[in-house]
Amino acid sequence: MKVLLLSPSPSELYQGSANTVLRYREGLQRRGHLAELVGGTANGDLRESLAGKIGRFQPDIVHAHDARLGVELLGLRVPWVVSMSGEDFHVDMREQPEGPLVCEVFRRAHCVLVPTAPARQRMEEVLSDTVGRVHVVPRAAARLPTGGTDLRRALGIPKSRFLILLPGGIRPIKGQHRAASLVQTMRACGVEAEMIIVGPEQDLDYCIALREMVRNEPRVRILPTLSAERMGAAYLDADVVLNTSLSEGLSANLLEAGALGRPVVASRVPGNADLIRHKETGLLFDDEDELARCVLALARNRSSAGALGLRLREDVDRRFSIDAEIDQLLTAYAAA
Repeated sequence: MKVLLLSPSPSELYQGSANTVLRYREGLQRRGHLAELVGGTANGDLRESLAGKIGRFQPDIVHAHDARLGVELLGLRVPWVVSMSGEDFHVDMREQPEGPLVCEVFRRAHCVLVPTAPARQRMEEVLSDTVGRVHVVPRAAARLPTGGTDLRRALGIPKSRFLILLPGGIRPIKGQHRAASLVQTMRACGVEAEMIIVGPEQDLDYCIALREMVRNEPRVRILPTLSAERMGAAYLDADVVLNTSLSEGLSANLLEAGALGRPVVASRVPGNADLIRHKETGLLFDDEDELARCVLALARNRSSAGALGLRLREDVDRRFSIDAEIDQLLTAYAAA
C-alpha cells in the first residue's frame, strides 16, 4: 500500500502531531508499506505542494492528521481519511470562518480516526453523518530517551524542592495561565515548589500575557522546546506532570509522562478523562482551586504519587502500544 501522510507545519510548533505522523510513517514502513509525508517541515523549509506530491507518488490513500489539513482533500478522488487532533473537533468546527469547512471534512472523509472509544461516541453524537465511519486508532505512547541533562542540574533546583513540570505548546487552549499562581499557593501551604513550563510558543499574545502573569514569581520558569533526550530527563526529574488544557484529543505529553511512570494531574476534559482514571492512575481537576489541592496532595504524600505513576505506566503500556496503533491504522485504511 502507498500512503501519503499530511502533517502540520512547522514541525517545531506542532511537535506532538508531527511526532505522531512520523511514528505512523515508520510503523507503516516496518510493515512493508510505502509511506511519504507532506508537511512536517521546519519553519522556513521548502514544502512540496500537495497536488505535486499526489501526482508524483500516486498514493492508494491519503491521511490528514488534523481536519484543518483535510480541507485540502475535499473533492480528492483518491480515498482519504482524517485524524481528529482534538482542537479541530472541540474548537475549530465551532468557529467562523473555519467551522463549516472542518465539519465538512469530518462528514466527507472516507474514515475518521479518533484515539479512544469515548471520542468516537462524541464524534458520532455531534456529527451523525460520521456514524459507521469512525475508527479508534489508539495513539502509541513513545518512551522518550532519558540521558539528557536534567532540569535540576541545569537550573540549580535542589532535590528537596517539589518540581512541577507543565509541558505543551503555549497557546490559550492549553491553559497554562490556570497554573500561574500554583507555586505561590504551594508556598503559602508550606511546600517549597518550583514550576517549569516548557513548549513551543504557538501564540505570541498569549505567551506575552503568560510571562507577565509570572513575572514576579522567580520559581516559575518558561522554557522553549527541549530535545527528546532532555525532555525525557525532565519528566523523570519532575515530581508531578501537569496538563491544564481546556480541551484535548489525547495528550502526547500525558502519554510520554505515563510511559515513564510519572504522576500526573490533568484538567477534567474529554481526552484527559479518557486516559486518566481519577485517583487510580492520576488526578483530575475542574478549576484552579482543585488543581492546587491535587498537586498539594501529591507533594504531601510522595508514596501515593509514586503509586499513581506506576499504575499509569502499566495502563499506558497495556492500552497504547506501537503495534496496536499500526494494527488499527491499517484496519481503518482497509475500511476506507
